[in-house]
Amino acid sequence: MDNTYDKMYYGEGALIAGIDESGVSDIAGPLVAACVILPKIDIHKDDLRIFEIDDSKKIPEKYRDKHAEIIWQTAIGIGLGEVQPAEFDYLGRVEATRLAMYRAVSACKTTAKGKEIKPDFILLDRVQLNKRDHLRLPVKIRQAHIDQGDTKSLCIAAASIIAKVYRDKIMIRLHEKFPHYNWISNKGYPCEDHYKGIDVHGIQFGIHRIKKWPFRKNPSLQEDHVWDRRRDQWRRITASLAQKEAGKEIWTPRQ
Repeated sequence: MDNTYDKMYYGEGALIAGIDESGVSDIAGPLVAACVILPKIDIHKDDLRIFEIDDSKKIPEKYRDKHAEIIWQTAIGIGLGEVQPAEFDYLGRVEATRLAMYRAVSACKTTAKGKEIKPDFILLDRVQLNKRDHLRLPVKIRQAHIDQGDTKSLCIAAASIIAKVYRDKIMIRLHEKFPHYNWISNKGYPCEDHYKGIDVHGIQFGIHRIKKWPFRKNPSLQEDHVWDRRRDQWRRITASLAQKEAGKEIWTPRQ
């Protein structure tokens, strides 16, 4: 990837940042956003290793850490923002994404000395960070939206990689505590591998996003009764394990 799209906005300020998220479609773990400020790259002078960067979804997992390392060495500033599952459930997909991105901008620091640093201009993919709704995030930085920006903009692609690598490490740590969901492989994504763990071990409150499908029925999806039965099974198992964890029988009042 070259920096054609980024160069289109070089006149907007000294510090141009890309923002992207990881985990918005998952049903477990936090949503993570990254804000990455890259230097204004001159392809005739600067280290071309930066051009190995691409959308994180296109990079094999074993190579992402190397790309992330290059970005940390090259970037002027990086910020990370998390939205926890309970926050995601309450806010919903769009506002949770905006909140994670706002936190990423707020947390942006120089990679050298760790001082706070704020971009003059932001490049995003789809999400409007300064949209006025009831969340009312105080973001006054000018911004531009690039359709499929993570495949076109160098700094958005860099943010995509940083967010993905950071979130994957969180899910790997959670896998060590809850190996039955195989989060080391699926990273919290909704798939049969993940569902089988829930079939046996129930839902992990505080980690699973329980207001999302498949935990709740989605009227826009055509489901058969198998999913209703499976959700009932998940509720029974989760309640049973919670009772067992308490170490006591269910309390009943005296007659």
